[in-house]
Amino acid sequence: MTTLAPDRTPPGETLRRTAVVAVLRAGSPRRLAPVAETLAEAGVLCLELTLTTPGALEAMESLRGSLGDEVDLGMGSVRSAEEARRSLDAGAVFVVSPGFHPGVVAAAREAATPVYPGGLTPTELALAWEAGASAVKLFPASTVGPAHLAAFHGPYPEIPVLPTGGIAVEDVGTWIRAGAIAVGLGGPLVGDALAGGDLRALAGRARRALEAVEGARA
Repeated sequence: MTTLAPDRTPPGETLRRTAVVAVLRAGSPRRLAPVAETLAEAGVLCLELTLTTPGALEAMESLRGSLGDEVDLGMGSVRSAEEARRSLDAGAVFVVSPGFHPGVVAAAREAATPVYPGGLTPTELALAWEAGASAVKLFPASTVGPAHLAAFHGPYPEIPVLPTGGIAVEDVGTWIRAGAIAVGLGGPLVGDALAGGDLRALAGRARRALEAVEGARA
């Protein structure tokens, strides 16, 4: 039986309500601000920068001031306790890992900050949950599909799951109906916006993702 951590920090309210996390992985921080602002205006209020983006920590501090408190700005690709602490110091309100790194979970729990470690198999996801995760990130989700999540929730109905990785905007509703607490969207949502692409097209994709969540919940 899964052990529940008594001091677990639950997923953020904005994540639960909007159910879409935009993953902003870029080769340069130059376009992060206009992309983040476009997403926020469209209603995507959970934004995940990544430590693989050069200058991500500095960009987070800048965006934190310009986006305001309505937007939950988190840091992804966090793989050590030190990276988690630096992300929190820069203003991250949630922390995401590609795999299960116990030090990251411990650092986030110490700061009472939501943390979403990654895993693919039932064993990996359950271990991350038992360590105190706020929710677990099914990654890379597109390699297994929504049926994997539905089957996982059979023996583990209490574990909130955030599928991420290769999910198309058109598939958001299917994942929500399969039991996802939210869906992480990277390239299929962001497209070429971080390389100077059409921000209006980005806004359209963002609105379609949110509409898919509403439709699935209805």
